[in-house]
Amino acid sequence: MSSVGALRAATTLALWAAASQGGASADDVLSAIDDAGHRAGVRAATSEIAAATGLPGPGWPSAGSAALLPLLREGGAAELLLPYPGDMRGLPIGGELTVAGLEAGALVVLPANGIALVPSDGQWRAYACSTNHQALGLGEAHEMLDSAVGRATRSLTALDVARGSDSAREQVRRVMLEEAVTCPPGTPPAASALLATSISLHALLAVANAQDTAAVTSYEMAAVDDVLRPLAIAIRESRRAAVAAAVRVLAQQQSGGAGATYGRQPSRSRRSAADPGHH
Repeated sequence: MSSVGALRAATTLALWAAASQGGASADDVLSAIDDAGHRAGVRAATSEIAAATGLPGPGWPSAGSAALLPLLREGGAAELLLPYPGDMRGLPIGGELTVAGLEAGALVVLPANGIALVPSDGQWRAYACSTNHQALGLGEAHEMLDSAVGRATRSLTALDVARGSDSAREQVRRVMLEEAVTCPPGTPPAASALLATSISLHALLAVANAQDTAAVTSYEMAAVDDVLRPLAIAIRESRRAAVAAAVRVLAQQQSGGAGATYGRQPSRSRRSAADPGHH
């Protein structure tokens, strides 16, 4: 099960790692990372990683978030991984990283220095990682998501289980606000829009999974699961595609002031369009 806030934290870290390489100020990078909720610092998961990175290792107090900056600047194109049981692409076969990654449900790989950063218990843990899993392109991700949403809508309507309530809608709105991501200035609009869509659908799916439906037979329940499973995969892949597209652009630019604002207004940078008031 994903730890609370891990998805938001890892998405934010990947985006701002690229922004750091593209010239964003250290203050802006640290502000965005800390705002995502993991403020307890960073620590190496093993003594070997501690020796390679200079981070405190097992048994030592965690370093502050500023210790992430050299890793982010030198880490190459950050890659967001969203592993779950049945799909561990990008993770090694077995080992501490795989266990931690599955538990968190989200992590960031920095390929240039062979490090994976996993959000855990409010802080970041650094592991060795030499594997990767390439994200889809934006067009392919859009097609996958549109297909999954269309199929889910048709199937749930036919099963008469797509029922909502005012309380469920309020829960969706709350999850969307909690999961809103601060995007760096210069984030491509197409990437920001797809990220916003994936956040909105993630919130909808999270609430739907916790709600009772009108499905009463084992067949209907199995049919609902069959519909929601590919939708969940499409949502994850769309988020990864959006982040990958943004990373490619952000890492190449020099910071040039605040960009447009999407969603809630942050103090310095911008949030993705996850605020239901804008969608």
